[in-house]
Amino acid sequence: MFISAIQLQREMGVELSIAGFFVDRPVPENNSFWKGKLLYIGFGNGYVSIPVYYDLLFRIGLPLDILLSETHVLFMEQLMHYAILQERMEISKKEELEAVRGLLQGRIKKPDRYHALNNYLDQPELKPMGAFGLELSALNRADVFLYILCDLPLTDAQWELAIGYWYALHPTYLIMDDLRDYEKDKELGEDNVVLEWGDGPGRFQRALGMIRGNCETLKEVNAVLSEFF
Repeated sequence: MFISAIQLQREMGVELSIAGFFVDRPVPENNSFWKGKLLYIGFGNGYVSIPVYYDLLFRIGLPLDILLSETHVLFMEQLMHYAILQERMEISKKEELEAVRGLLQGRIKKPDRYHALNNYLDQPELKPMGAFGLELSALNRADVFLYILCDLPLTDAQWELAIGYWYALHPTYLIMDDLRDYEKDKELGEDNVVLEWGDGPGRFQRALGMIRGNCETLKEVNAVLSEFF
């Protein structure tokens, strides 16, 4: 299904030049994340979240020419390639991290933040460590994407905002996916935040409550996106 730049702007508040850049971008060749796709941005949350998060980075002060530079976007695309290979268990977590860290050689802007992220992601099960992670490990399963921040010239204040908005944005997508996939994930034993909350109808209320809280956080920076969720 097609999603337009105008839709991203109108419904999710994404700055039009960011929306247009990603909607119009050719599908990367030999990239497992986009394998079999005809469009760069479809309606899947994993695809839509890319321009939405880059818009949040723009809103906290990152210039467009840096965010949308070819070298950076190519790095992000390669990161997604390895991330989906790991999600499909075609490579191990260790192989995924080594590959992404190899891509970052000579590009790391803040070594202290990079090493802190390494320490967090090297955990066998992702639990909160410093600025990274949420209590429910199922909500941390996409945090390898935070390596894109290591390739960008963020100030310390921007780092804090970027991480805070990440944990408001991406867990919201994950919860929405997990609510939809609840029965399938339960049958297959897949990671699912609703299952991680245990038995009983209260877990669904907790999920919706977390979404509402995340929307309040996102409202600080993008009221249109908050209303969309």
